[in-house]
Amino acid sequence: MRYTRIPCVETMPRSAREFRFSRLVDLSQDIGPDTQMFPAYPQPTFTPWTTREVHGFLAESLFLVSHTGTHVDAPFHMEPGGKTIDRLSLDRFFAPAHVLDLHDVPPRGRIGPAELRAARSRLGRRVSKGDAVLVRTGWERKRGTPAYLTENPGLAAAGGRALVAWGVSLVGIDSPNIDVAGETRYGAHHALLAAGVPVVENAANLAALGSRAFALAAFPLRLRGASGSPVRLVALVE
Repeated sequence: MRYTRIPCVETMPRSAREFRFSRLVDLSQDIGPDTQMFPAYPQPTFTPWTTREVHGFLAESLFLVSHTGTHVDAPFHMEPGGKTIDRLSLDRFFAPAHVLDLHDVPPRGRIGPAELRAARSRLGRRVSKGDAVLVRTGWERKRGTPAYLTENPGLAAAGGRALVAWGVSLVGIDSPNIDVAGETRYGAHHALLAAGVPVVENAANLAALGSRAFALAAFPLRLRGASGSPVRLVALVE
C-alpha cells in the first residue's frame, strides 16, 4: 500500500505532523444553482464573465453567500467579538479527526453530552485535545427535500459545551445547522463559537469513513473580515 508522509511543520499540532495516509475521501457537497439554502440566503449564481472567443480564456463570476454548501462558521458569525475567518489559525483546520456515529437520532433530535459520550465510547480510541469531531446524524439522506432544512437534528447547547470541555479544535455535522431545526437561541453555535471552535455544516459522505482513524483538512478561503467560508472538506485516511 502506498503512503504519503505529511512533512513535519513545527506549527502543526504534534499528532498531525507525520500522519500517513493512503487515500483521500471527499466529505463536501458540490455547489450550484440548486444548492439548498436557508430562506435568508440567495441561491448561488455562476455567470460567464469572459469567453474564449473574445478574451481567449474562460472565467465565471461567482455570487454566493459565505455559508454556502459545505462551509465553516467563524466565531464572528454569532459572536460580535469573535474572530473572522481570515484571523483563525490554520491549525484549526487540519487535525486528527473522529466521526461520532449518531445516525439513528430522530428528526429534531437533540444531541447532548450523554449521546456524545456513548458515541465516543463506541470509537474504541481516545478523542484527544486538539482533535476534530464530525457528528454523523445521517441527515444528508434528506438533502433535496424540505425536511433537510426544517427538521434536522443537532447539538443541544450542553452538547456544544461538552465538546468544548473535551478540547476539540473543530466540530462538523452532516446537516445544514449545528443547532436543532427551529432553535432560535442558537445554543450550540454560541457554545462552540464563543469558545473559538469553528463549526462545519453540510458535511457529506461521513458513512464512508466508518470508525477509521483519519486526518481532516477543512481549509477555508482567506476572506478578509468574513463570518465564514465554503470549504473542501477532505479526510486523509490511513
